[in-house]
Order: sequence, then C-alpha cells, then structure tokens
Amino acid sequence: MSKTFPSVLTVYFFVPVFLFGQYDTGNRYTALSSEKPVTDYFDNVDDKSFYQRQRIHGMKREINDYSERLHNLQSRFDEIFYGLSRGNSFSKPFNTEINPTRPAKKDLYEPRSRQTYESLAPKGSLPQVSVEQGQFYSPPSDSSALFEPQEQNPVNQLAFQVEAPGTYTEDGKTKALFNPSNHSGSGKLGKYFILTPGYAIPYKVHKPSSPPINKQRYRRYDPGVSVTVAGGFEKNDFRFGLGGMYKRHRHHETSYEYNLSYPGPHHRKYFQNHAETFAGFLDLGYETSLWGNLDGYIGLGLGYYLTLVEDPRERKDHGFFATGNIGLAYNFNEMIALRLGYRYLHEKEVPAHVAELGLDFEF
Repeated sequence: MSKTFPSVLTVYFFVPVFLFGQYDTGNRYTALSSEKPVTDYFDNVDDKSFYQRQRIHGMKREINDYSERLHNLQSRFDEIFYGLSRGNSFSKPFNTEINPTRPAKKDLYEPRSRQTYESLAPKGSLPQVSVEQGQFYSPPSDSSALFEPQEQNPVNQLAFQVEAPGTYTEDGKTKALFNPSNHSGSGKLGKYFILTPGYAIPYKVHKPSSPPINKQRYRRYDPGVSVTVAGGFEKNDFRFGLGGMYKRHRHHETSYEYNLSYPGPHHRKYFQNHAETFAGFLDLGYETSLWGNLDGYIGLGLGYYLTLVEDPRERKDHGFFATGNIGLAYNFNEMIALRLGYRYLHEKEVPAHVAELGLDFEF
C-alpha cells in the first residue's frame, strides 16, 4: 500500500465533516438572528429611547393629520345636512414643532438632582422639600405621578365622537346640531322668508238680482293657483313682517251677462275670462314646537287688495284684504322647513280657501 493512501482517507473522512459543520453553523446563526428584530439592538438605553421618541413623534404627526381630515369631513357633513358652518376652528391635538433630540451621554452612575425630576414631573406633583447644596434628591416611592398626563383644555384634547357637538341632548347624548323644541333661537332677533304656492278654491257665487234688470252678470269661478310670500323678523317664536299674494281664477262655463239688447229669449251672453288678484299685507305669526322636528304655526295678515276682472269687459275691484293661516312645519335643520297648511283669503270678488305647500327659510 502506498503512502498516499492514508492521506486520501483523511481527505475522504474529514472534508465532509468540515463542510457539514460550516453549513450547520450557518443555519444556527440564521435561526438565531431571525428570532429578534434588528431594531432591538442598541448600543445603550439612550439610543433606544431616542429611537422610540422619534417613532412617537411620527405617530403624533399622523394623528394630527387624521384629526384635521376628520374635522374637515365633520364640517362638510354639518354644512350639507344641518346647514351649519363651523368656520376654521380646528386646532391640532399634539404639538410637533419640537423634534426629538438625542439625549446627552452621562455617567450611568450619576444620580439625578431634584431639578431633573421637576422637569419630568407635572407642575406641583413633587413635594416641596429643601435640598442643600451637594445633596441629591431621591424620587418618591410612588413614581406614577411622574407619568400621569397633565389636565388639558377640553378644546385641545383629541376626542373623536360619533355624535357631532350640538346644543340638543337627550339622555346624556347629543341628538342634533339644533334644539328641535326651540329652533328659532334663544331670544335673538332672526330673519325669515316664506314661499308657499297653493291651490285656491273659490266659494262665492255672484248672482243677479231678481227680477233681473238690464246688464246684470252671473259670475262663478273655477279653482286656481295662488302664491304667497312673506318675510321679516322673528323673536321668541313670534314673527312680524310684510307679505304679498297673487292668485288667478278662470270663470266657470256657466258665467254669463244678462242684457236686454242681446238676441234670444234669455238675453244672455256666456263668457270664460279671468280674474287676477294682487294683495299686500302686514304679516303676523306664531310658531311653536309640537314633537321632535315638527312645529305648529298660526298667522294673520291685514292689508289691501286689487282685483282685475274681465266679465266680459275689463274692470277693477279693490278694498280691504285679510288672510289667516294655520298648519304644520317640519324642520330639516335650523335654516329650512317644509310647511303644509290651510289659508283663508278674504276679498270681495273671489274669496277662497287655499291648501298650501311651501318652504320656510330662517337666517
């Protein structure tokens, strides 16, 4: 057997063992390094503290941005559904102008003085004791006071509520941005504008005298349309202002004029023309809450009217005008309400009963 045979055996047995050992060592190192994140390795406590303070500072910035976006979303919601404008009253919950700094390296065994604890603790939380020069301060046994948050102004606190801040609460919870029981305000002078179209049903029939004389007319009117507007001031549920009204009716097909000069045994001439009425009046009203967002109202108007009639010739009729109304109003918010009611229109030519459906705007 040659001398190279032991050398071959040595290479044959020890090289695989050496390679396996290196492979196994690498596996153990990889497994060990994967058990703990890299961020947990710091040279000292101050480096780790500085790293955590940077993370907290970044979280504060994110919370400030989220709070501002939520504030803008809430303001848009109030403007769309409640008709309110909050203005630009947002304030950030955290102050991020001061960036975190790395702590200065100090002796690990250097004891802290009272001034150091006073800078960490809230004002007034440490006992007032005298410390002579050269004597170090020992913190109280209960050090939880050092980390208790200071009392903040509620306006600057970060508080995300599902209910928007409002004035009407029920069972301790905010229900609406306005108080439905008193939506007109608390003694303040406000303004209102009311627009109410209606369906006017005349009830008066003008009959000729008996026995008939020359040039007498029988006048009857079909239902027509009306529009009433009013505006003014309101205070403590009372309203006072000015109003206007317009309505139009067509003569019924049975309307006629009696004239002896007309041919025929009855001496009648039928016509179907129109009658238009214009009126202005002093508007007085009162509105009160009934249930939830539902209000009840009553009103009175006194003024002057002018009616233009074609029966069959044009003529004018004018005089004292009076109107009264009553109904219900549903408040969508503090500015807009839907009104449904009844109105009576008094005039000499075409008095009528009116069913109204309109809108009430408050400012």
